[in-house]
Amino acid sequence: MKVAIIGAGLSGLALGHFLNGYGKVMIFEKARGVGGRMSTRQVAPYFFDHGAQYFTARTAPFQNFIQPLIKQGIIQRWNARWVKFSRDQIIDRKDWINEEPRYVGVPGMNKICKYLAENLNVRINTKISSIQHKNGWTLFDENGQSYNDFDWVIATIPSPQATELLPKNLIHHKLIKTIKMNACFSLMLGFKKRLLLDFDAAHVINSDLSWIAVNSHKPGRSNNYTLMVHSSEEYAEAHINEDRERVMNYLIKETSRILDIDFGNLSYKTIHAWRYANNATRVKHSVFLDQNLRLAVCGDWCLGGRVEGSFTSAYNLVNQIKRTNL
Repeated sequence: MKVAIIGAGLSGLALGHFLNGYGKVMIFEKARGVGGRMSTRQVAPYFFDHGAQYFTARTAPFQNFIQPLIKQGIIQRWNARWVKFSRDQIIDRKDWINEEPRYVGVPGMNKICKYLAENLNVRINTKISSIQHKNGWTLFDENGQSYNDFDWVIATIPSPQATELLPKNLIHHKLIKTIKMNACFSLMLGFKKRLLLDFDAAHVINSDLSWIAVNSHKPGRSNNYTLMVHSSEEYAEAHINEDRERVMNYLIKETSRILDIDFGNLSYKTIHAWRYANNATRVKHSVFLDQNLRLAVCGDWCLGGRVEGSFTSAYNLVNQIKRTNL
């Protein structure tokens, strides 16, 4: 059995991990590294987790899956001082050391995916642009290179990209096409000196921001002080096509205003746009499987966008595929 997996985020790599012993697995990733939304950006001397910020583990399969990584120190608990802002006012506080564990990859979120990819056949910088079926599935990348004779093709990419790539006779095609995803801007800020904040992580409501975190506070990070800021979905959707420099400068001013701190010692700034970051539509399926065509779709967006949802979607799909007695 040959399986092609499109996307090397957590879903794709978890699929590869579980299916690797059942046949030949090849994973295709358009980016220059694995991780997807669990990405980390390094611009010396700064590090930024510019996608997923942390995750919880509430189900037994996921808890069992991450336990070996916890033992190896690849995953550690982040005991942050958490606050909630409404506009520029703090309305709630908690210390995560007293709450359910929040976990991060060490020294970056992408370390988890890098670890999972070590024993898998992953082709980075390879964007699959089309697929065709004759005596099996053939995949074509954007340079015209073909990859032949796959029994299964599994897409772990956002719903709009999945419907563009997969054939319209996929039984779930119309349903997947109705699943809208919203954008998000990730603002990365590096400072010469520490800011005097009385929190490490903050959710923000009633604002054009949704999240502010001292990324350098996470375990295993360097001492170079960094802030990681996410815009609200509403702001990103309204401004996704605007000039990035203008968006970045606005979000910097908004962050400075909410924190009531002068960013005079800011030494690095950049922005990343996630076109498909979070679900706008609630999804009732954890996976989309077409047994006749031997096509499937899964991902974090199938289960609410969380890291654990990404794993669970892949885990459920593996169990369904195995029941087909391949």
